[in-house]
Formats: sequence, structure tokens, C-alpha cells
Amino acid sequence: MPYKKSTSANRGMTVVYSGNSSVTVKKDGTLAWRNNNPGNLVCGSFSESHGAIGCNKSKAVFPDIETGRKAQTSLLKTRRYQSSTIAGAIEQYAPPNQNPTEKYIQYVTKKTGMSRDRKLGGMTPQEFDRFTGAIRRYENLTPGTEITLPRGGSSQGASSDRTLKRVGDMVYRIEKGRVVGSFICNGRKK
Repeated sequence: MPYKKSTSANRGMTVVYSGNSSVTVKKDGTLAWRNNNPGNLVCGSFSESHGAIGCNKSKAVFPDIETGRKAQTSLLKTRRYQSSTIAGAIEQYAPPNQNPTEKYIQYVTKKTGMSRDRKLGGMTPQEFDRFTGAIRRYENLTPGTEITLPRGGSSQGASSDRTLKRVGDMVYRIEKGRVVGSFICNGRKK
């Protein structure tokens, strides 16, 4: 896992991942994609114990998609979920006070071909994979823009830790390996 921490900027529309050798900026796209969290797991002790490196809009941020997938699978393999039906599991996973839970249940049952009364603990591995896959599709992993930049500077002083990086019309200001600002540059040569 190259990324050890994350920060959110621009009211959660951008997530910055930083590691030893690079910084990755993810902007636009869906929250699940920006957070490497295909199940949109909430921040908390469970997600932290399963590899989360930060929080963004109350959702866990994982260092990569695979870690996010494994955390989702681990959550759905707990006794609390395994003893539930599909409908009961979705009601816990996406409570009605925060989500259109009935619509979610209908989506998952249609995509899996399983009854809402099917117990998670009785699913075959293939059925469980279809179930978790349907949740991930519902949570939506639509990508946005991802930019990976080399981590700025070494021990040569503060000036080597500052840089500007242009990607298309966007210019990112990076200080000490973190994006601290950005602006649109429509510099057209005449």
C-alpha cells in the first residue's frame, strides 16, 4: 500500500492520498471512487481496523480499492450480518433515515436473483460475491480525475518542497507533498 494518509479538500470533492514517494489527487467522480471505498463504509473503529487511512464526508477512505473491498466483505461476514436476511442486512447497512432502503433492497434482489428473505449466512460463495457486487454497483464507483504527482523535495530546504503542476487547464500548488491549492489556467498561445 503506497498511501499512508489522506486529506479531503474542496468540501470533499477532492481527496489527496500521500505516501513516501508520491501524492495522488482524486477529484470529481463519486464519493465511493474518491475514497477507494466501493461499499461506502462509514468512518469508525471497524473501518480503521480494516485499513482506513482517513475520513471524507463521514465515509472511510482506504489506501486502494482492494483494501476497501476487503473491508466491505469483512463487515458483511460478521455475525450481525450473517444472521440477517438480504432485507435485514440492507436495512442495517443503509438505514432508512439516511437512504432509500426499500429501493436499495429491490435493486440488490433484482441484480442477485435472490429473495429478500435469503439469509446471508446460507449463501454459497458465488451468491455472496453476487450480493457484495450488487451493493458495490448500487454504491456507484464512477471515476473522476486522478493525478499522481511525485512527492516534492528532499532535505534541500523549503523551496524544493514547493511546486506547481499543470494537468490540462488545472494547475495544482503542492507544498511538502500536499496539494494546498489549485486554479484553472486557460493560457492559450496566440
